Amino acid sequence: MVDRVSTYWIYQRPVNDMLSLQSALNRTQEQVSTGRKILSPADDPVGSARVLQLDQEIALLSQYERNISLVESRLEAEEGVLQGVTEVLQRVRELTVQAGNAALYTSTERQAIGQEVKQRVKELYDLMNSQDGSGEYIFSGFSGNTQPFVESPGGGYSYQGDEGVRYLQISRTITLASSDSGKDAFLDIPANQPSFFTYGNPENRGRPMGVISAGITVDQQALNDFFPDNAVITFENELDIDPAGPNFTIRRKSDGRIIEGFQNEPYSPGSKIQFAGMEIAITGSPAPGDKFVVESSQKQGVLTTTEKLEYALNNYSDAPEFSDLYDDAIFNTLENLDAAIDNVSQIRARLGARLNTSETTMNQHADNKLAAQDIRADIRDLDYAEAISRLQLEGFVLQAAQQSFAQVTQTNLFDFIR
Repeated sequence: MVDRVSTYWIYQRPVNDMLSLQSALNRTQEQVSTGRKILSPADDPVGSARVLQLDQEIALLSQYERNISLVESRLEAEEGVLQGVTEVLQRVRELTVQAGNAALYTSTERQAIGQEVKQRVKELYDLMNSQDGSGEYIFSGFSGNTQPFVESPGGGYSYQGDEGVRYLQISRTITLASSDSGKDAFLDIPANQPSFFTYGNPENRGRPMGVISAGITVDQQALNDFFPDNAVITFENELDIDPAGPNFTIRRKSDGRIIEGFQNEPYSPGSKIQFAGMEIAITGSPAPGDKFVVESSQKQGVLTTTEKLEYALNNYSDAPEFSDLYDDAIFNTLENLDAAIDNVSQIRARLGARLNTSETTMNQHADNKLAAQDIRADIRDLDYAEAISRLQLEGFVLQAAQQSFAQVTQTNLFDFIR
């Protein structure tokens, strides 16, 4: 029995075959053009899922690397500032030792040293208000846009930042501090003995505004007895004294009690005010209601230490009656400078440890990322030699099928009629 082949079958079957060959050829061409052998999840469901996992892993490692770069940038900027602060403090210490040789230096020469110390105070102030590459203040804690250290118009310096420390995650298990607060680095420094610092109320209205000096300790035992209380110097109504004139009262901050001997005291700009073992001076023209605060503390900031040295150099002459006070001031300054240098050194040591951790972690991420990329390439990327060979074969088969179809479709019944 002879099978009959319909005309429809003669045409449709080759066309379907050629379409299938064309589809395979197109797919291979797309693989070659993209460089990937998995074009859709249907090509390799298991391989596609694994590639997705590896993509997520590589993206996570890349984010960690960016975090590390940011941490290193901030820490390197901070390290540069702290190195500058250390150098300035060491220079101030040299000047203190130099000024401590009372037998060789006159009052004028001490004041000359005091002028350099004054410039070093300004240098420290600028360093402590340093900014990073993005314009944020390094030592402001979380308040990166707030200047950390501000010189009060009424005298002294205040810290406007916070105690926050910024952390960035640099691996699944490691979170690294990218900063240190200015309070930790420059303020919370143990003093060798109870000390004090001064500042004026920012709302003072005097014209010219009254300015309070950093002051100095003249009787350590008296200050020890007064500690931990604070004092508030308030300028009173000029009519409270006779004859009328500027006057002030000193009260304990804790309970408002007037310190004996300091009620409606006449004010003379620049004159020394001594109470509770402390000596300060106020200049300018404070208005009634203006206030100045004297706070005792077991800690002494870097700027306060250098200011007190400047005060001693400029206010204590080489007269014998100032000898003991001057020697105590030099001794206390040296002790507090050593504590400040040691505190900054500890901050730098912690900073160096963080930099070492970030460098090690970065190297680990680079190795892990390279391994993940290699595995992903084995699963996803195309073998060009194999693909091009396959492309040539598929093109050859398609061309042969097309030529064969063309020959077959040319045959008809009239070809067999003689």
